Amino acid sequence: MTIRAVDPVTRAALPPGEIGELVVGGYVTPGYYRAPELDAAAFDQSGGFLTGDLGAIDRDGRVRFRGRLKEMIKTGGINVAPLEVEEVLLQHRDVVQAYVVGVADPAKGEIVAAAIELRPGSATDAAAIIAFCSERLASYKVPARIAFYTADRLPRTPTGKIHKPSLADELARAPARDAGC
Repeated sequence: MTIRAVDPVTRAALPPGEIGELVVGGYVTPGYYRAPELDAAAFDQSGGFLTGDLGAIDRDGRVRFRGRLKEMIKTGGINVAPLEVEEVLLQHRDVVQAYVVGVADPAKGEIVAAAIELRPGSATDAAAIIAFCSERLASYKVPARIAFYTADRLPRTPTGKIHKPSLADELARAPARDAGC
């Protein structure tokens, strides 16, 4: 088995540490049963399976999962992996949960938006969260829109998972916070 990260558009191999779509080679599956059109979309020219997962391969060969390709946010022509921003938000001492989605924006295509649950009694506000992120992320990855939620207000699927499409709809209606981008 082999695994590599490729540019999602050009399918060119990416250098170690760069985030791209993960492609698995080797004996994974011979393809879809009597569905060549599905095979064409699921496999690259060399027969590698296009997983739809975002990740990077470190110099030591370790795979770092970064989310799903369909969740990728494209803001001002630059790709942002929501999982990376969520990881930073969760490092803030007052943040219990954080979910990041893309929200349509006429100037940038999409903006980074975050739904955050704070610890009870926290006095942290959006400006403090933005400042925290600005110290740890490139400016285009800093959430431009932040909304605070309690755990019971977060939209969920019937199985209890966060329903990101509903969350994106809600955040699209939330007031914008200037993240300095």
